Amino acid sequence: MGDKMKPDNKMSFYPEKEWTLSLIEGKWKITILCNLGIKGTKRFGELKKSIPNITQQMLSKQLRELEKNGVVHREVYRVAPPRVEYSLSEQGQSLIPILDLLRDWGRKYLDAINVESQDLYYEKRLALTVIEGKWKLIILCHLERKGTKRFGELKKLIPNITQKMLTNQLRELEHDGLVHREVYPVVPPKVEYSLTDQGDNLLPILHKLEEWGRNYMHQTDKKNPVVF
Repeated sequence: MGDKMKPDNKMSFYPEKEWTLSLIEGKWKITILCNLGIKGTKRFGELKKSIPNITQQMLSKQLRELEKNGVVHREVYRVAPPRVEYSLSEQGQSLIPILDLLRDWGRKYLDAINVESQDLYYEKRLALTVIEGKWKLIILCHLERKGTKRFGELKKLIPNITQKMLTNQLRELEHDGLVHREVYPVVPPKVEYSLTDQGDNLLPILHKLEEWGRNYMHQTDKKNPVVF
């Protein structure tokens, strides 16, 4: 068991965004949060029935992490047999509207690429999947704030990223339709990167995640997202 370090403000351009994404990343946390947000307080067995594909061990692990990070509340009743109920904390409740925005973005994204949703919470998970990892978030935010940039300009803005990693991340963002790559037929070759409409539409949601993360860190003593 150990703490996942909060992004260092000196090393990260967007610590609150990165921190919040690390708190809810993965396949199951969003599904659990949405189940509790939609259906209210639930016992462990009720959650397991609502999420049939998750194992009991994984559900226990995810609930412990969400509880330790302050977004889920665990209530133990002193009765026989033991009774334990889970509900969203105040912080968890405040996250649901942002997850709904991710759902709306994911739905439009799927419509644009002619792909059908796989399950009830697929759109929310999809939005996080296309920006997962440390560097994609930073690249998108730089393109939003600084505008169209060439590869070398982005590299200067993100000095800690390697050229290989920047190339890979830009390629994935382009493949996922968030970044546009414009190649000019000149000598020497000139290539510029900019946000697509899909990428531009995602940024306001990331700003809300940043605001949520900032408020969370200021209002609680849970400075580091916990993972087991």
